[in-house]
Amino acid sequence: MEEMASKGTLTRRSFVAAASAGAAALAAGCAPEQKMAETGDTEAHEYTVDAELAKDAAGAWRPVQCWLSCGGKCLLQAYVVDGIITRIKTDDTHEESLEMFQQRGCVRGRSQRAAHASAERLKYPMKRKSWMPGGGDNVNGELRGADEWERISWDEAYDLIAEEMRRIYDTYGGRSVLHMSFGRTCMRNFLLAPMGGYATFEFCDSYGTYLMYSGNMGTYFNHGEPGGYGSNDRLDLLNADYIVFQGGNPAWASGGSPMYHFWRAKEAGVEFVYVGPECNLTATTLEAKWIPVRPGTDTAFLLGVAYEMLRLDEERGDIVDWDFLKRCTVGFDDTMMPADATTSENIKGYILGDYDGTPKTPEWAAEICGAEPADIAWLAEVMGKNNAVTWLYGYGASRCNGAENLLQIQETVCCMGGHHGKPGHSGAPQYHFFAGNDGPDLVVLGDPYPAGKAVEPPANPVDDVILHNYVWQAVNTGKYTWFGSVVDYGNGNSAIQQAEEREIDIRMIVNDFGNPLTVRCNTNEGIKAFRKVDFVLDLALVFNPTAQYSDIVLPVLTNWEDPNGDDYHLGQQNRDIALWQQFGVVNPYFEGKSDREIVYDLGKRLGLDSDAYFPYTGAEQHLYRLINATVIKPGEGTNADAKAASMTPGTGDAVESNDVMMPLVTITQEDIDKHGIRDVEPQEGLVSLDEMVEKGIYQVRREVGDNLGYIAYEDFVRDPEANPRSSASGKIELYCQAKADIFPKLGWQDENDPVKPYANYLRPLYGYEDSFANWDAKEKGAYPIQVFNGHYLRRSHSSFDSNSYLREAFANPVFISAADAAERGIETGDWVRVFNDVGSIIRQASVVETMMPGVANTMHGSWIEMDDEGNSVNGGTNLLIDSTTSAGAQQGYNTRLCQIERCPKQDYLADVERPVVLPAGIED
Repeated sequence: MEEMASKGTLTRRSFVAAASAGAAALAAGCAPEQKMAETGDTEAHEYTVDAELAKDAAGAWRPVQCWLSCGGKCLLQAYVVDGIITRIKTDDTHEESLEMFQQRGCVRGRSQRAAHASAERLKYPMKRKSWMPGGGDNVNGELRGADEWERISWDEAYDLIAEEMRRIYDTYGGRSVLHMSFGRTCMRNFLLAPMGGYATFEFCDSYGTYLMYSGNMGTYFNHGEPGGYGSNDRLDLLNADYIVFQGGNPAWASGGSPMYHFWRAKEAGVEFVYVGPECNLTATTLEAKWIPVRPGTDTAFLLGVAYEMLRLDEERGDIVDWDFLKRCTVGFDDTMMPADATTSENIKGYILGDYDGTPKTPEWAAEICGAEPADIAWLAEVMGKNNAVTWLYGYGASRCNGAENLLQIQETVCCMGGHHGKPGHSGAPQYHFFAGNDGPDLVVLGDPYPAGKAVEPPANPVDDVILHNYVWQAVNTGKYTWFGSVVDYGNGNSAIQQAEEREIDIRMIVNDFGNPLTVRCNTNEGIKAFRKVDFVLDLALVFNPTAQYSDIVLPVLTNWEDPNGDDYHLGQQNRDIALWQQFGVVNPYFEGKSDREIVYDLGKRLGLDSDAYFPYTGAEQHLYRLINATVIKPGEGTNADAKAASMTPGTGDAVESNDVMMPLVTITQEDIDKHGIRDVEPQEGLVSLDEMVEKGIYQVRREVGDNLGYIAYEDFVRDPEANPRSSASGKIELYCQAKADIFPKLGWQDENDPVKPYANYLRPLYGYEDSFANWDAKEKGAYPIQVFNGHYLRRSHSSFDSNSYLREAFANPVFISAADAAERGIETGDWVRVFNDVGSIIRQASVVETMMPGVANTMHGSWIEMDDEGNSVNGGTNLLIDSTTSAGAQQGYNTRLCQIERCPKQDYLADVERPVVLPAGIED
């Protein structure tokens, strides 16, 4: 890309060079001081060896945060000189200890300066050259992704957008507008809804099958996350005998503190077990016993564990916790059936083979899942009731076709051992804020409005919700199947309604958060959908693939740059800690604007009452979160289940009960006058407003044995009748009629092999068994490799893929087993093609001994970059995944059958050597 001057301003490259030069100029001192003599120079010079700076550096450290969604939300601090960030460091606000760990950022956070000041950032509003408003011949949609671009002014952009939006709404109505982002964004709430509404999509990408029935079954569902509050707090990890991970890789996926908590447990003598297709960084760091299990076969594996637990208990007793099963669950055997059961079948009978003649022995499970029968039997011993077991599931195992029963069999095995409600015992997902430190927040930021003055967005008058798998087909065919929403985010119970076939005519796609062409399944079908509609509007930091296939792209600012930014994505991510960053600490990047400013301005253009929707500035609303923050009163306990229920459903932003919480921040009249705070009265808290603004962090100190610990299900297990769960029976349902009733409404289950009220094994689509042309003869088919998409430290979903620091640190290969590589003549560093009948990607191979044969990891989130032959030379894993679903309408993200072959061509450039491709015109 050429370096070009734009109307007398800095070019993109020269801006980045200036920022880098500023950092280099400041790298003249160090703390502690370190004098080093250069070769051939008698004069001693000072060199920086850590994040501190020379005494004459004219800047200041400011608290900031990562702005993207990995789950960590760690403390970052930026050294700002004349509006430019020259350095980044993380939490050093106190000494490291078990009681007060440091909320340290991972490499993604520490590299965020490169993302903020990257050459790929969008500087100006851009328009695709061949597109104009009006539809028809003005669209030239077939050129999306291949067209040139031109720079336009904000006024031109607003006028074009407003003209086309008005035409589409007036002609086709709100059902013609598809909002492809998720969450309560400004665009969705305060522009699309009042304009006439929008169609949206329902997704289970993160949670897989866990989202379908967790509340119906009686497990936890908090902060809008299935399983949230289902495991214990970080200090209780020390009480476990074993911590078992089933899938997941927090060392890569949940940056920040989770691995620190697990390491502390290891230091305390806890033994670790890892169940999954690869012995990944989490497993190796914690020296876990690895039990290899193929993708999509975890249900079979656990059925084998359950069978062996029953066999051992029958043989010698003391394995199954029958008291727990009888008091806290329903449906394990025919003596514990729930009142709403429609069949006498139950999970114990199924495990023993009473209904199909096939006992689910370790040998039966091993043939499917690939684990050794001896390992299955060993884990059954571990899961016995006399061991304190913390069983932590990764959602990855549920992101498979055929995983409809996974949550229920996981709960069945945990309940068989009585692993709920006691110190050292738990069973739940580990993900986001509950990875390694679960439970209600001890300190939490509050509402972004003054008390009683919250602005409720207009209701969306359109009820079209398209299931994630089929959103692209809905655009391309004009038809889709409507089920309502998949889940009630207030309690986790299914909200699926009877299927209804609908016609829909999508004319406009709006995306203001995320990169759907990369992270939604069936990328090729998505490209067709983007090329079909009249207008695609995208708001973006960098020119990612979704922006590439749009018509107008508006450059947005990060919260580091914009004092009036939207703090929607700065939510709570650790129960011990509240983080508050300073907005607008950096000069705005060229002509970028915040999301809320864009929505405000467009609303004005379209005749909406933008002032009513935004009565407070973004800076004010961000400050109100701090003013309304609450913290547990000194000396108070948590009363686990009662306080979990007091959290505002689906958000966790506020605690309704005042009996154990108090204001965090003291607000004086002087503060109100100094900051010009409206509609707020003085209050007494634990820290001053200025201290929180300066430090950006408050952490509750923990002690082993204190009264702030959290044990999931504790009140329920002590007295199930007085503390019922959200299921129909009030107990954990190992036979769940409501769960079984969900899947017929969707219409995709095999009538000859339906989802049962208990956890029966379903053969996964595109799973291990389908890799054989002849299962009985074990004759491999055309696509014999199961590909899964692990999370990777290089990216947070698809974000950071253009980050030069992370491209250099993480090569983005395909990880392939040594056995499969040898069979194909592949060595580490070779360029290989990963393909099936859906798509094709090209990556370098990393040959490892830590991957099961027949399995490969292509890693989630890499951007598409298509060559002339239809291959993506930068990965793009969703090119390999179509929209086919099994009974639960899950995407097959983590078991997709492919072939891998060495490329005839071996002169591809590595990512770090190959610049991100930008279309002609975008560099101007």
